[in-house]
Amino acid sequence: MPSVIETVRQCIASFPCGYANRTQALHQVLVVGGSGYEWRGRTVVNRFADGATCARVHERFRYSAEEIEDLRDCGIDVAEKFITGRCPDEELRGQASALARKAGPLGQEPYAPGPDLLFLNAPGNADSDWVSACREIASVVGPLWTAGEQSDVHESWTREQRQYVSGQRARALQRFESVFGRQLLHGSV
Repeated sequence: MPSVIETVRQCIASFPCGYANRTQALHQVLVVGGSGYEWRGRTVVNRFADGATCARVHERFRYSAEEIEDLRDCGIDVAEKFITGRCPDEELRGQASALARKAGPLGQEPYAPGPDLLFLNAPGNADSDWVSACREIASVVGPLWTAGEQSDVHESWTREQRQYVSGQRARALQRFESVFGRQLLHGSV
């Protein structure tokens, strides 16, 4: 079964434009719901480990010479990635092993709180590196969740939708506290 380092390395190597450091990859693996990762035995595995990379996506969105010319004729500056079809962070792909060991900024809002997220539900016999990784990402996400309490509730939602999201949030924060403690939730360890 893959270690945390190997899972994070694979995440960065496959999608360097999405995950430029350990923190961003751990967020994808352990916090983002529906990302394709699941607990299997004592470790987290990718259910869809099919070798997909962002290189295919960038190539698919590459513009033809005619499209580039038309856009430029309209005064639109075309980003290099649309001209070359190359990942703008391609150089990070080769640095994935080092980046898998280096925490960095999350660089985005954390995924919305939910009680079923992987980092909140490590099995009791989980490998110690995965338990440590859960705690590591919890120390990043918890304070952001408490600081951005209303950011995941939208004005355009119905009352029922708001109630559902608020309930999920409440259950996630309760689960967080029971697993990691109140101090970690609020960023004081």
